[in-house]
Amino acid sequence: MNLDKSQAIIAAAVLIILSGGIGFWLGRSAERGEFPGLIRPETGEEPGPDISGVILTGGNAIAVNDQPPGMNVAAALVTLAQDGWVVIHEDADGQPGRILGAQLFNAGQSQSGTVELLRGTEEGRVYYAMLHSDDGDRQFDHTKDLTIRDPQGNIIHMRFVATADVEGL
Repeated sequence: MNLDKSQAIIAAAVLIILSGGIGFWLGRSAERGEFPGLIRPETGEEPGPDISGVILTGGNAIAVNDQPPGMNVAAALVTLAQDGWVVIHEDADGQPGRILGAQLFNAGQSQSGTVELLRGTEEGRVYYAMLHSDDGDRQFDHTKDLTIRDPQGNIIHMRFVATADVEGL
């Protein structure tokens, strides 16, 4: 099927409008608590049984469960508006500290994946899975691939614990 220029412009406009409408609907549904397992940052609602919780904002989301210590971190869900990174940080006095590993994820919804670490997680310690943008070179550089923030300016991340005592594992 060949489209002339005006048909292509109309098709693109319709696609943009539909995407915006779907995004708006998803956002409003999440605000009303219609998606089980989501944690809304402003209320801190309890998570569902399958994931520790999801921060869903502006087309970006991350969910990471508590998990056994090791050289990999499993992300239960990654949603990105644009290609970006899931970066694992160790805890530094209650805040994200040094980076242990990063994995590039393509833009899209409800992906799961694994982040390979340069140094393994340790039993009982706290870690953070944080979303970072990609500057387009598909090579992680924490000085250029900056953190992704929600509309209020908060960094989108999840806290998790490395523990052998994880239910169902």
